[in-house]
Amino acid sequence: MRAAIGSLLLILFTSCQSTDSNSQNGIDKINDLKTKQYAIQGQQLYLQHCSNCHQEDGTGLNRLIPPLSKADYMITDVGRSLYIIRNGLKGSIMVNDIEYNQPMPGNSNLTPLEIAQISTYIYNVWGNEHGLITTEEVNKALAQKPKL
Repeated sequence: MRAAIGSLLLILFTSCQSTDSNSQNGIDKINDLKTKQYAIQGQQLYLQHCSNCHQEDGTGLNRLIPPLSKADYMITDVGRSLYIIRNGLKGSIMVNDIEYNQPMPGNSNLTPLEIAQISTYIYNVWGNEHGLITTEEVNKALAQKPKL
């Protein structure tokens, strides 16, 4: 009996934490169910693959790693960002009038669906409201090498 109560409390505590996390980053403000589903999955993938460098809140790491939160570089060309997630980036870029020149490794193991989920997350939290990013958009971006 105690084990069952303990398990129930753990489940309730964990789901409250998840909701708090979703509230803090903006997922709870997404109204479209499919976009919200992608964003929730994308958040987990982001935490696994991206947050070590770009930080959990997308603020980057000083002048070494660029922010994703309110990043003009990311916002002005979604396709380019999708391409970079898969293929990485070398060379200097300007983000919010600050130069960054740290290579970003690509992640060729991410599927187009996972890239769509990560992108839906980062483009709909931290004050962004882009909407759903589809696997079709990802496939199109991956097929065209953008000007980096």
